[in-house]
Amino acid sequence: MVFQIYRPSKALEPFVQCYLEADCLESLEKGEHTLFPNGLSGIFFNFGNMGRIILKEEYKTPSVSVFGQIDQHFTVMHWPGFYSLGILLKPAVLSGMLRVDMSEFTNKAFDGHLICGDFKLLYQQLAEAPSVRRKIVLIERYLVNALSGLSRHTLTDQALHIIHHQKITSVDEMAKHLRVSQRHLEIQFKRNVGVSPKTYSLIERFKRMEQQLKKMPIIHWQDMSFASEYYDQNHFIKDFKRFTGSTPSDYLLQNFDMGRSYLLSK
Repeated sequence: MVFQIYRPSKALEPFVQCYLEADCLESLEKGEHTLFPNGLSGIFFNFGNMGRIILKEEYKTPSVSVFGQIDQHFTVMHWPGFYSLGILLKPAVLSGMLRVDMSEFTNKAFDGHLICGDFKLLYQQLAEAPSVRRKIVLIERYLVNALSGLSRHTLTDQALHIIHHQKITSVDEMAKHLRVSQRHLEIQFKRNVGVSPKTYSLIERFKRMEQQLKKMPIIHWQDMSFASEYYDQNHFIKDFKRFTGSTPSDYLLQNFDMGRSYLLSK
């Protein structure tokens, strides 16, 4: 399987993190990859010999796959002849785009044809497009239309900005800063993002630690910039294992290239 990341056009940068191409057309063997949470939701257009996704349940990959937040490590399997092009959307975008409650999508993958009728025509156009660049042009044309008028200044967006910039650590402080009740903030955030502000903050913290860890040949706990964010080393190891399925030491011994490429900074 060959993976390639493409950046969105300037106009779509507030909404789209990237496009992810997964090409198994030339492969001769079945492949399996462990992926880590990245705080994004998305839509994947799948062609050829379909694969499988193992979250809390195992899903056969539909031609159009829509998924929400994933708060644990998960597995994708593919066979020779598989090809996929995905749109990784920034938090809360899919909720506004499809007008859905994202808490119903957490740790799940759905058949996109059952959610949005427009995906059928787009899928057909992508199947006929001669190159990945042409496919992305078609996707961006669709997204400009679909995202027209979508606000990026909601309460949830303000909370996401605070989390991404690490300005406030607790949900209670965040609610006070935004002048709303903690319950109201949590309800709105979970509806628009799919997980609670606390869980999303844990995913963001994990991404920061993973980016630092992958540059370290040997772990020295006291030298890690994020050590102060944890009560102790055991707390750190527990969080790390939740998101990767491995202890930090085991992680350094394994090849997690796909997991790493899946973790894209905001």
